[in-house]
Amino acid sequence: MDRRALILGALLTGCGRLKGQSPDAAADDVPDGAAGDVAPSDLSEADQRDATNAALVLPAECAGAAAPPTSLVCTGLYVDIAEKALAPGVEAYAPAVPLWSDGASKQRWISLPPGTKIDNSNPDEWTFPVGTKVWKQFSKDGKRVETRLWQKMSATYWVDATYAWNADETAATRSDGGDIPWGTGTYHIPTGDECQKCHRGRTDRILGFDQVLLGLPDATGLTLDVLAAAGRLTAPPKTTPLVIGDDGTGLAAPALAWMHVNCGTTCHNRNSNATAWSTGMFLRLDPTQLDGRSVKGFDTLTTTIGVAAVTPDWKGKTRIVAHDPAHSLLYQLISHRGTGNQMPPIATSVVDEADVPLVEAWIEQLAVPAPSTDGGAADREPHPEAGAAEAQADDGDASPDTTDHPLDGE
Repeated sequence: MDRRALILGALLTGCGRLKGQSPDAAADDVPDGAAGDVAPSDLSEADQRDATNAALVLPAECAGAAAPPTSLVCTGLYVDIAEKALAPGVEAYAPAVPLWSDGASKQRWISLPPGTKIDNSNPDEWTFPVGTKVWKQFSKDGKRVETRLWQKMSATYWVDATYAWNADETAATRSDGGDIPWGTGTYHIPTGDECQKCHRGRTDRILGFDQVLLGLPDATGLTLDVLAAAGRLTAPPKTTPLVIGDDGTGLAAPALAWMHVNCGTTCHNRNSNATAWSTGMFLRLDPTQLDGRSVKGFDTLTTTIGVAAVTPDWKGKTRIVAHDPAHSLLYQLISHRGTGNQMPPIATSVVDEADVPLVEAWIEQLAVPAPSTDGGAADREPHPEAGAAEAQADDGDASPDTTDHPLDGE
């Protein structure tokens, strides 16, 4: 088999279609004799690069473009932006539980370099191969409004950009963020700083494409099962799909899943770079625990129920008061919007009216704990890193902007 056939086979196997083929084309559309049984890993590094380059011919204006480029068409998402035909190697996915984005509809894609694997040896912190690209596209009122890109340039460096679509959706150009007119109001495109505040909560930056959100039953597209079956993970999990257990309320699973994606993947987790790490309130789910076991010992419960807030703005309040949503700081902040009094603190100005009631109902059904013999001292003990850091803004400066405060509460 000659070198050209090997490259073609890698494209067919790794991408599932040829240049210009419909995103929904089936794998059995591969032409006879096209060497479709050749895996990308069978190629040398040079041939893998040639395969990637052969997969997509960018417009002439993209030659020499910096990363990230100024035009979406130069990122390699679409082979035909006018027709919205995806480029070879770009694969769709949808997490089981989507992040609330003020009612915007979203599409998500990832492109992994041929012959590479995602290192999931740490189930909480996936490491992606150099060359990975991830896109998320937002639409409002049936029209594309923005597309976001994260691209891994080296083992420790990502670039990111947001592209705003023009009125007739024929092109999207890089935006610095801010409010743009939309209907009778405005639409907020995040700034680079706003993106970093959330994405720094993951060591390898990517949110939503993780073992929890791809492993729960409602995930679609490139799911945990699909990745494992295709040999694209270094440590395929032994049990899928994942299952969030219960705590006796019968309502824990949807509430914990919502808090995981809206609070835990970004800020409230055990990654020391995460914005809210110093609060000691952790809402990220551990995928190794999602085998149907009771959730009573999960961080989401042990760091919230009956635990006093440590952020000065909310001194004297309790994160979650069992059987009392109205007096639970967490519920107060997720069910309201307003500077300094909402969670998440950025990227949303509308309450998630469909899902916040799931958290409310769960809190309402929590059993009131028996009186403590130590006066509750153990529950009130703050996280060892809390305190002065809580009173400062995200980057440790003395900014008075309370919108950057994590929920301590959130």
